[in-house]
Amino acid sequence: MDKVFRVELSGNKDRCCELELPAAYYSLLDALDKLQMAPGDKPRWGFLEHHSFPFLHVHLAHECDLYQLNALATFLGQMNGRERTAFEGLFNMEVAKKYGPISVATMIDLAYSTDCCHVVNASTDEQLGRFYAENDFIPALEKVPDSIFEYLDFEMLGRKARFEEGGIFASNGYVTQHTELKQVYDSLALIPEVPEYGIRLLAGGPPMDSDGLPEKQVYLNLPATQEALDHVLEMCEAPSWREVVFWAEDGAVPELLESMDCDDIQELNELAKHLKCRENSGELSKLKAVILATDCHDVGTAIQISENLDDYLFEPDQRNPEEVASEELRLIVDEQSLSILKKHVSLYNYGLDVMAANNAVLTPYGLVQRRDGNELLQAQEPPSERSGMEMMQ
Repeated sequence: MDKVFRVELSGNKDRCCELELPAAYYSLLDALDKLQMAPGDKPRWGFLEHHSFPFLHVHLAHECDLYQLNALATFLGQMNGRERTAFEGLFNMEVAKKYGPISVATMIDLAYSTDCCHVVNASTDEQLGRFYAENDFIPALEKVPDSIFEYLDFEMLGRKARFEEGGIFASNGYVTQHTELKQVYDSLALIPEVPEYGIRLLAGGPPMDSDGLPEKQVYLNLPATQEALDHVLEMCEAPSWREVVFWAEDGAVPELLESMDCDDIQELNELAKHLKCRENSGELSKLKAVILATDCHDVGTAIQISENLDDYLFEPDQRNPEEVASEELRLIVDEQSLSILKKHVSLYNYGLDVMAANNAVLTPYGLVQRRDGNELLQAQEPPSERSGMEMMQ
C-alpha cells in the first residue's frame, strides 16, 4: 500500500513523533505510546509531507482527527491511476460548489465512489472533443466523411460536451459522474480494533516478476499454527521456507521489524507469541523500550529479552534527562525543597549523571535500566551468512 501523508503528532507533556499514513494498528499504537497517550486518544497533528494528493492539504486542516485522516489515507493508498484521477475529479466538483472547506467525511465518501465515474484520457477540450468524435460518442458525427473530420472544431465540441455533462478536468484525465455518490462514512469503524496477530507478514515465493517481486503473495498472521504455516507455503508455491521472501506489514514492535534479522519462520512465530503475551499482560511498552534500548535487531535476542523482562526496570514517565533528574531529586528532598533546587541545578546535566551511574538508557517510551544496575544486554551480532528466508524492506 502506498504511503500518502507524513505527519507530526504531539501529545501529552509536549511529546512528539512522526508517522507515515496510512498506518496499521500497531504503528498507530506505537505513535500513541511515544506520545504517552492511550488508544483512542486524539493527538494534535500537522502535515510534514504529501506523498500524493497535495490538493487535499487546505481542506484537511479543518476539524480532522488522526483516525479520520488515517481512514482516508488507507483508501487513497490502495488506489490505481484511474481511481486517483476519478477521486481528484469528484473532489474538484465539490470544490466548484463553493460552499467552503470539504469535510473529511465527504472526502472518504468520494474516495469510495470512484466507480461512480467515467474517466477519459483527455486534459483539454480539444482532446476531449477528438476522443468523443473518434469513438462516436456524438451521434451527429457518425456519418461525417473522413475528408471533413479533421476540419471539425474539436475544442468547441469538447467544451460543449463538458458543460452538458457537468464534467471536469483532473491532473490525468477528464471525469464525469454517472451515478449517485456512495455514503459510507457513517458506517466506518475509524478506530481499529486490536488484531489477533503479533506480527503480520506478506510472504511470497518464486517465480519473480520484472520488478524482482514474487508473483505469488500471501498474507501471514503470526502466531500461527503449523497447519496455517504449511498452507501459506503451499499458496506461495515454494518448496521450502528457504525459498520464501517476506515483508513485515505490521507488528507489535515496529522498531524491531524495520531492521529485523530473521532466518527461521518458527523462531519468528515464537516471537509473535511473546509479543501477544506481553501485550495481554500490559507490558508491551516495556518490551519495546528494552528492545530499543539494547539495540536489538535479532529475533532470538528479542525472545530472550521477553523471557527475562522482569530483569529490567521501566519508567514511562521519564523520557528526557530533566524528568530523570526531577524524579531522582523527588526521592531525596521534599516538594518544597525540590521547587527551590530546580532553580539552581542543571537538571539536564544531573539527569545525564544519574543515568550514567545506573547504566540507564532513555527511549521514546521511557527510561530503561537493569534491576541489578549492570549494563543493559547487548544485542548479538547478526550472522555473517543467511541460511533461511529473506527479509525484504
